Amino acid sequence: MHCKIIGEGKTTLVLLHGFCENNTCFNEQVLLFKDHCKIILPDLPGFGLSKLKHEMSLAQMAEELKNLLEFLKVKNCIMLGHSMGGYLTLSFAKQFPEMLKGFGLIHSTAFADSEERKEKRNQVIGFIEKFGKEKYIENFIPGLFTEENQKKSIANTAIQSALTSSSEGIINAAKAMRDREDTSQVLVQTELPIFFGIGKNDPIIAHEVMLGQAALCKIAFIGLYHKSSHMAMAEEPDTLAHDILKYLKRFELI
Repeated sequence: MHCKIIGEGKTTLVLLHGFCENNTCFNEQVLLFKDHCKIILPDLPGFGLSKLKHEMSLAQMAEELKNLLEFLKVKNCIMLGHSMGGYLTLSFAKQFPEMLKGFGLIHSTAFADSEERKEKRNQVIGFIEKFGKEKYIENFIPGLFTEENQKKSIANTAIQSALTSSSEGIINAAKAMRDREDTSQVLVQTELPIFFGIGKNDPIIAHEVMLGQAALCKIAFIGLYHKSSHMAMAEEPDTLAHDILKYLKRFELI
């Protein structure tokens, strides 16, 4: 698993990108963190510079991530994931809770896919197999932004980033998300502080759903982004960055 490492702080912060993204998706945030943390930015299997060696579930990706952290001699960390990266974060938290000091979801959910959502994943797989990743990405990515931001360069940047993904990686990720288990008990049971980054205009994971999940937690920090859809990292980058830093400081994670 390929990764970038930035900063030299004693605390390790792992930032996991989402579906059809790579480790550049947090570029607008890392400069604020680099003086406080060692930041690890992986490319998940099939995305960016990480090859997909075989079909993998989210649980298997979490094992690969654990192997990467052990190789880097990381004993514990804070882990935040965007969208699919949040699903992976929850899988990691379920399997390896001893390696986490805190974790968070950015436009993500602990609930499994509904039957309707599973069918949409199947449609994505069929579309890519028939028409290729380029046509899918050009149609999919703009819808992650608010209508205003779809016309800005940030949406085109996200499209160009998505095109670095392999078709195999996208298809595998769609299957892994489709088949993932409900991990809401992780939120209920953990004693760790959980960060929630919520887009007020998110059409994929409604803000009411994420607020409801935050209410399940013993300790939660909520950032609500009124000018964002599913991409606060690009739509409200400074606000998200400062909220994450507030979370890290409030719970003495750095």
